[in-house]
Amino acid sequence: MISRTTRFRRELQSLLTQNKSILRSSRGFGSILTPSRVGARDTMDHNHELFEYTSGQWIYNENMRLAERRLSFNIYELKKAAASSINRPESYVTSLQKLAEGGFNRIFEVGMRDGTSVLARLPYPSTLPRRLAVASEVATMDFVRAHGIPTPRILGYAIDENPVGSEYILMEKLPGRPIGDAWFDLSEQQRLQVLHDIVELESKLFSIQLPASGSIYYAHDLKSCTPKVSIPGADGQFCVGPYTGLRWWFGKRGDLELDRGPHVETLRALQAPAEKELTWIREYGQPRYPFHRQHREAFQYEKQDPMVHAKSLENYLLVAQHLVPTSPELNFPVLRHPDIQPSNIFISEDYRVTSLIDWQHATVLPTFLAAGIPNSFQNYGDAESRSFTPPLPPAHLDSLDEFKRTQAQEEFRRRHVHFFYLGFTQRLNQRHWRALEEETDLLRRRIFDHAGEPWEGLNTALQYDLVQVSQSWNKIALLNHDGTAPTCPVSFTSEEAARIDALDDSHRDADGDVEQINEFLGIASDGWTPNQRFESAKSKAAEIREQALASADDDPWLREMSERHWPFDDYDEDE
Repeated sequence: MISRTTRFRRELQSLLTQNKSILRSSRGFGSILTPSRVGARDTMDHNHELFEYTSGQWIYNENMRLAERRLSFNIYELKKAAASSINRPESYVTSLQKLAEGGFNRIFEVGMRDGTSVLARLPYPSTLPRRLAVASEVATMDFVRAHGIPTPRILGYAIDENPVGSEYILMEKLPGRPIGDAWFDLSEQQRLQVLHDIVELESKLFSIQLPASGSIYYAHDLKSCTPKVSIPGADGQFCVGPYTGLRWWFGKRGDLELDRGPHVETLRALQAPAEKELTWIREYGQPRYPFHRQHREAFQYEKQDPMVHAKSLENYLLVAQHLVPTSPELNFPVLRHPDIQPSNIFISEDYRVTSLIDWQHATVLPTFLAAGIPNSFQNYGDAESRSFTPPLPPAHLDSLDEFKRTQAQEEFRRRHVHFFYLGFTQRLNQRHWRALEEETDLLRRRIFDHAGEPWEGLNTALQYDLVQVSQSWNKIALLNHDGTAPTCPVSFTSEEAARIDALDDSHRDADGDVEQINEFLGIASDGWTPNQRFESAKSKAAEIREQALASADDDPWLREMSERHWPFDDYDEDE
C-alpha cells in the first residue's frame, strides 16, 4: 500500500498536523447504536425512511452497506404486535418512529396513548443466523435477568413467518440513558462508578453454573433434532444450543453440515471453530487478496492461497489438546456480554449502571477463553497497562498545546480504565481474575480466536500465533511425569519465524497508518461517518489519495497497484 512509503507517511503527518482538531472530534464512531436522524411518520411518503438506513453514510462500498440494511415490513402489523404485547388494541398506538440503527438491527419506538412506549428491534436482512440469533437473544436476556443482570424486559418476539414480515423483538423502554460518546468526558470518579458496576455485574455472570459451551435458548424454540443441553435448575425452560456467533454462519458457512455445539468438553470447544474453517476452505476456498487492502502490499499485491491457512488450521488442531488448562475452574463454561461498550451501557443520573443492552450473538465458552478485558476498556498496546502499573495523571498539561494536551489526557484515560477494570476484577470477580492472571492466557485466547475467524485472504495472524505457541511451549504444555514437556507438534525454522514476525510487524504498521487516516477523515474502520461529515470525509479522502499517488509517480508499478487497491475507494469485497 502506498501509505507505507516514507514520502506518503511524511505527507500524512503533515496533513494530520494541520488538522489536529479533527482527531478529537472523530472519537466514538464505533458505537453499536446510532441515533437516527429522522422521526419518520406513518405515511407512504415517509415509509422508506423506516425501511432504509439513514443514520450515516459510508465513503466506500456504500451501496453494499445500504443493501445489507434495507428492510421492508408491514408497519400496521408491527404496531398491532406492539400494542398487543401490552394488552392494548392497535388503535392505542399514536406514533411509530425509528429510534436507532446499529450494525445488525434497527430499533423503533412505538408510542401509546398513555405516554408509554414499546421498543421494537428488527434485524437487518444481512444479520445471521436470523432465526437463531433472535431466539437466543430473547432467551439470553430473560435468563440473565433472572440472575440479577438488568436488561430490558421482553414483551414479545417472533422468529418464524409472521404478519410483520420480519423476525422481531418487542421490549420495554428503559429508564436511564446510554453512555455513548459521553464516556470520553466522564470524570475519574464517574468512570470508576461505571467500571465498578460493570465488574460487579460480570461477577454475577461468572457465578452462573452452565453445562456446556454454545448459546442460550428457550428449549421450545429449537427444533427437536437440534443438539441441546438442558441448564440445571431452569425447569427445562432454558438450554445451551448451537453458537450464534457470526463466524459460524458468515459467507456460506451456514450452508455447511458442521458441529456448531453445544460442547460439554473443553477440547471440542477449542477444536470445532478451526474444523469449521477447514470445512469451508475445502468446500469454497479460492485464492484471494487480503480483505483489508492495507495488508496487500506486504504480499506484492498477489492473491493468497487458502491452503496455506488450511495447513495452519491443521497445525492448530495438533496443539489444541495442549491448550486445555489443568485447573477445572478455568474450564467452567461462562456466559459474557458479547460487546460491553459505552453505547450498550445505560446509566442513571448518578452514573449507576441501570441496564446492559444488545445481547445478540452472546456465547458461552470455557472460562479461560471467555476471559479478557472488554475491547472498550483494554489498553494492551501500552506497556504500562500490560504491567498493571497504577496510572499517573499527565503532568504539565498547561504547558502543552491543545493537540498534545488532548493526547495526554486520552492516554491517561485509557490507562485509568484498563487499570481499574483489572483492579475491580481482582477484588470482585476472583474467577475472572484467576484466568487473567494466567501467563499464557492472552496467547491461548488469541490463537483460538484466529483459528475460528472466517478466512478472508490473510494467513499471517494464525501463523504468528503458532510461532508464539512453539516458542512458549514449556509454559503451555502439560508436563510429563518426569517434569519435562512433550515435544511440540509444530515447529518453525528461525528463518520461517523471522519471516512471519516481519510480516506481522508490517501488517501492524499498515493498520496504524490506516487508523491514523480514519481519525483524520472522521470515519469508522468500515468507512462509516455521520451524515453531516460525509462530504468533508469524501473530500479529504480524495485529497489524501491524490497526494499519495503523486508520491509514487517515479514507480509506475507501485502507482498502478496502489491506485487499484486504494483502501478508501469502492472495491469487490469477494475478490
